[in-house]
Amino acid sequence: SVEDREEALKMRGYVLYSLTEEKVDEYLEDDEYIVSDLVGLNVFLDESCSDQSSGSFEDMFVGNIRGVVLGSEMCAVPGLGQDLLEIALPSSHGGQSENLVLVPFVPEIVCNVDLDGKMVMITPPNGLLDLSYRREEKVRIKGLLPASIMKR
Repeated sequence: SVEDREEALKMRGYVLYSLTEEKVDEYLEDDEYIVSDLVGLNVFLDESCSDQSSGSFEDMFVGNIRGVVLGSEMCAVPGLGQDLLEIALPSSHGGQSENLVLVPFVPEIVCNVDLDGKMVMITPPNGLLDLSYRREEKVRIKGLLPASIMKR
């Protein structure tokens, strides 16, 4: 438990975790969210701001939030990096594909977050959703080569 400002300043730069039953929803501002509450939400294009306002449900569906990349992890200069929503795009034959897209979590793009309705409405700039990628898990093998191989 942190009792005063001095104790809190000692924790600057640390990542804090809490138990699910210790949620702090009442302390959050209107535009603040807990990352675990965002993961799994469906993402849709906002009809009111989109050129596709008469599109079908399938046309408006963007994908599901797979994770959140914190701006502090992406940019070494404090305050310059924006948090990014990592969205898994739907597959052309149903389900989720391996393609992901990063969408800046800023009010100009993320219009509405409805935790009760389990959805996020976005108005991405043209071309943003075309910048998809596939996450590649890299495996590092650490070990020493046998001495007989080293002599060759």
